[in-house]
Amino acid sequence: MDSYAPCPCGSGKKLKFCCQAILPELTKIERLQENNQPRMAIQAIDKLLKDHPDHGWLITQRAMALFNEQRFAEARDGLLPFLHRHQDHPLANVLLATAVSQLEPYPASKKVIHRAFLKSTTSEPALVALLAGRIAAYHLEASNFMAARQHMAMVLRLGSEQERQQTLMAMLEIDADASIPYPLRGAHPLPKYAPPEAAIPTYKKAMKLAALGCFEESADALEAVTQQDQESAPLWHTLGLLRSWDGDSKRAAAAFHQAARLYTDNAHAVTVETLAQLLERELPENTICTRMKGYTVDSLSKLLTRLDNEDRLSRVNLDPNEQESLVAARYDILDRPHPTDDELASLTLESAPRIIGRVGLFDRRDEDSPARAVITGVEGDRLKAAAELFEQAAGEFATPNSDVLIPPGETEPDDVVVRHPKDEIALSDAVFVPPKSPSEVRRKLRQELFQNAVNTTWMNTPQDALGGKSPADAKADESLSVPLAASLYVLDSFLDGRDLILDINALREKLGLPIPEVITIEPGIDLNAFTISELQQVGVSQLADEVFEKVMQRILVTKHCRHGYNVLKEFIENRPQLLQKDIQESLQAHATLSEICAHALRDEEALEWIEKGFQFSKAHDAPFQAQLFWKMRELSHRAGDSSDPKLKPLLLDLWNYYGAKIPQVRERLQEIVEVLDIDAPWDSAILTAQTVGGGSILTAETEKTVSGEKKLWLPD
Repeated sequence: MDSYAPCPCGSGKKLKFCCQAILPELTKIERLQENNQPRMAIQAIDKLLKDHPDHGWLITQRAMALFNEQRFAEARDGLLPFLHRHQDHPLANVLLATAVSQLEPYPASKKVIHRAFLKSTTSEPALVALLAGRIAAYHLEASNFMAARQHMAMVLRLGSEQERQQTLMAMLEIDADASIPYPLRGAHPLPKYAPPEAAIPTYKKAMKLAALGCFEESADALEAVTQQDQESAPLWHTLGLLRSWDGDSKRAAAAFHQAARLYTDNAHAVTVETLAQLLERELPENTICTRMKGYTVDSLSKLLTRLDNEDRLSRVNLDPNEQESLVAARYDILDRPHPTDDELASLTLESAPRIIGRVGLFDRRDEDSPARAVITGVEGDRLKAAAELFEQAAGEFATPNSDVLIPPGETEPDDVVVRHPKDEIALSDAVFVPPKSPSEVRRKLRQELFQNAVNTTWMNTPQDALGGKSPADAKADESLSVPLAASLYVLDSFLDGRDLILDINALREKLGLPIPEVITIEPGIDLNAFTISELQQVGVSQLADEVFEKVMQRILVTKHCRHGYNVLKEFIENRPQLLQKDIQESLQAHATLSEICAHALRDEEALEWIEKGFQFSKAHDAPFQAQLFWKMRELSHRAGDSSDPKLKPLLLDLWNYYGAKIPQVRERLQEIVEVLDIDAPWDSAILTAQTVGGGSILTAETEKTVSGEKKLWLPD
């Protein structure tokens, strides 16, 4: 080192006037650390510390060497006395936070971590980024999605290039995760707020704390500002965001509710009220658990025989991964007997059984681990009824396990599988549709279940957010218009997570709610300034092509069904200049639109988009394999209905035209007809002369025998 460089010990002096005498020993320690020799480094450090007990560089190097040995408690105990004397040392603070975060769960270590954010962000951004990433992982596990994403944003700002790339991908995964209600996904910019003059210093302090990731301290400071400016909606909105970024959903929801009451702009009021309702419904007091109950099985084979003969248990086909594991069988437990084959054609929503629980049976792992059975179901009457039915069927072959424990470091008992918002339980009516049910019956039941969930169950179920009223009753109460509009978004997010498209404007009209004003976006506007909820109000048909392309990409990343449907339909039907710009992207748009429609129970429309995609690929001379892709996609849709009159002609077309060129196609088609249990149309097809392009192609009208196998003679 340069003799006049600042000394590494942190004293503030030049090296020449501080630690130059021990520089060779410091260099040796550094080399030992780089060569991954922590024990030797610790020995050398301890020797120097006898004469230099307050040497910051030695103290922090010793802590890092102990980290390499996983000795976090010793590292913590060595850092604490030094920090009592040097409270602002950046590296010591962030190392202490790292050690404590390894020893204690996040809520218990939050104070020391936030202190490191305050003291160390400027000098040690990489280490602070590691801590922020750890907090993000905690919040993600705890389903605090807004908090997880905001801490990921810290990693993007402070981390290494590799960490930034990994974090960016993780953020995109969150934004595209349909299991997370879409209003909670994406960025949530702070609203514009001008504090009263007397509150400016406190407000600036709060914003500085927020910029450093100390969201709890920032929110606490902002609470003081609310005492001076109680009627400011943007202030309460800001407070709600800070609380949500801290993972404090209860206080965040309270602040959002207050902001919704104060906003005069209806769109802003509904946006924050939606956040409040979504956060509140995830609070433990507003949830209900799916729990499991375990049994020890004496004879698995005899138990399986008994369960197969029980008419309120329906065996489920195992997927390939489960077949290779210890899973022996799975059953759905029904609230009434399994319908007979004769009853399937007349199955209705009222007569179809409901699934009240599920049971899985597992082979023994070893001599000390007997075979097991595990029942899962929603706690209360459902789980009780499911357990009673299983125990009655199993008899002496299954003995219940009574031990329920809370694992160390956990807050949930080990029998809790997942928590659900209470309002979702009523909407999640698990109707059992036997696999042999006619396809038209299955389709009708799915449609009726969807409509019943929206127009009957949701419409007539009282909600806490509506003061104990149902939406049907709340529509007459003007004071509940904002909570009712927000409740509609909550319903939409629930259905969107199941790939269903809600006609939200029709429901708004039914409830007497105003349709939000269309948002226009001009070129140059940053799309990150819009939440996912706000993007829904963008008038895509009014956008210039350059803006439309960016908006479409942002919308497709969020994977919101209705929004994606609208923007892709606009792209294909009304943007011919963009459609011709990138043929591969246009083909993908057709495919995505067909998938959205298929998942949303719009089967006929899904097939229409597949046909349009096929014709588009032909018109643009797409490769043979690309055209086959569309035909196979059509087959995957039609295969769900073995009575579809177009199914066999499609199979025959694939066999004759595509299978003749790609033998693997015929192998796949043979597997499909076996699974569908239908006659292979190529076994009985009689081909006749066809005229193509003005010339006759001769085909065989009888089957030929080649090498002892029956084959159809086809022209090359």
